[in-house]
Amino acid sequence: MSGGTSRSARVKYVSPRDGSVEDSSEEDQDSACSVFGGRAYHPGAEDDDSAEDVDLLPGGRSKKPAPSPGVKGLLDALSENYPLACCLVFIPFGFISHFYQWDVWLVFTMNFMAILPMAWLIGKSTEDLATPCGDVLGGLLNATFGNVVEMLLCIAGIRQKQIIVVQCTLVGSILSNLLLVLGTAFLWGGYWYNTQTFNKAGAACQSSLMLLAVLTIVLPTVYSALVPGGIAILEVSRGISVLMFLMYFQYLYFQLVTHSHIFEPVKEVKDENNPKRMKSDGSKEDEEDDEETPSMTACTAAVVLGTLTIMTSMCAEYLIGSIEGTIKSWNVTPEFIGVIILPIIGNAAEHYSAIVVAGRKKMDLALNIACGSACQMAILVTPFTVLTGWAVGTDVTLDFHPFQASVLLLSVIVVANVLSDGAAYWLEGSMLFAAYIAIAMIYFFDREDATYFGEEDL
Repeated sequence: MSGGTSRSARVKYVSPRDGSVEDSSEEDQDSACSVFGGRAYHPGAEDDDSAEDVDLLPGGRSKKPAPSPGVKGLLDALSENYPLACCLVFIPFGFISHFYQWDVWLVFTMNFMAILPMAWLIGKSTEDLATPCGDVLGGLLNATFGNVVEMLLCIAGIRQKQIIVVQCTLVGSILSNLLLVLGTAFLWGGYWYNTQTFNKAGAACQSSLMLLAVLTIVLPTVYSALVPGGIAILEVSRGISVLMFLMYFQYLYFQLVTHSHIFEPVKEVKDENNPKRMKSDGSKEDEEDDEETPSMTACTAAVVLGTLTIMTSMCAEYLIGSIEGTIKSWNVTPEFIGVIILPIIGNAAEHYSAIVVAGRKKMDLALNIACGSACQMAILVTPFTVLTGWAVGTDVTLDFHPFQASVLLLSVIVVANVLSDGAAYWLEGSMLFAAYIAIAMIYFFDREDATYFGEEDL
């Protein structure tokens, strides 16, 4: 060959299936590798071992590893969050503290710390199980098990007649997601990026759902306060709960089938004026790196999900059973335990995830984590709790204390106003965080001799 090396020099391609060697032009090499996930085989590679195995996908992207089966997959999942994984050591202590009748506050603490990592693993196994199921079925799985820990806590509270704690837990979980989780996500994202944008249409839909949910709580509460005994609040609460269940399934159909595009991330333009950058700059490569791959196979994830759900239900029973003694030991009120302490169990993993993705300029995902969970608590878990009480013969209504209803209404209005412009700033995060701290201070300094909602009916 004269005049130098030709651009169409022949190279060899090693098939990933049978190891056979095929000739191909150098021009075809990239497409062949990207399509078949093989490796280029250059003449002379036999001698210098320069050939490398590279798993590639279309576009030249490297292929992500497949989930590991069995215990290996579970260990891979645990390696993704060492702080929560370390809390798994509290699980046996949760059972031991109950059966050996430790002090009640120790039983509460041990089971509280035991449920924290199990709540995270339930969420992780649900995601891994939903990944191979497609968008619609996967979305249904995530929606079903997304708040299973809160449901188990509410069931345990109903069984043990802790209605005040149950109602406060519902309120606290909504407030925690809307103010604490979303606020800290805005704060952390605002530290690294001056401005982050998100899909206004999806945020507006979730804000409207939250306003509707708060309306269903405010109406029975205000009417009961203004006209005591005017209507059958119990029957009205059960009817509204059925209505909210139907609204929730409509919301799922809207989000997963007919209008899924309005919940997709917006296309952002790279901010050249922003001197603070973490790992992501909105490039295609960063988006690919941020795509999570399942750590566990579907079978492993299903086993982990079922096992942890059973264990969490048992620890929830022990936790709720120790609340009365813990209230006396810590000198706090049931409202403080329900509104501030218990929501941490279900929201800790979501809080961590929202902060991480906000720092990677994935504000749409952070918003879906925080507001999506709040919507599920309001239009799924709350009516589920009322109907569960109906099923087991315990009266649970939507007649909350006027203060709880007022706090919910004002919080939703503030969050809706913050989300209305489709942009996130650190100052907005600071405002939401400050609002949550103000609410927490009220419940922390509340005393036992105060009149709690529902006491006049007990």
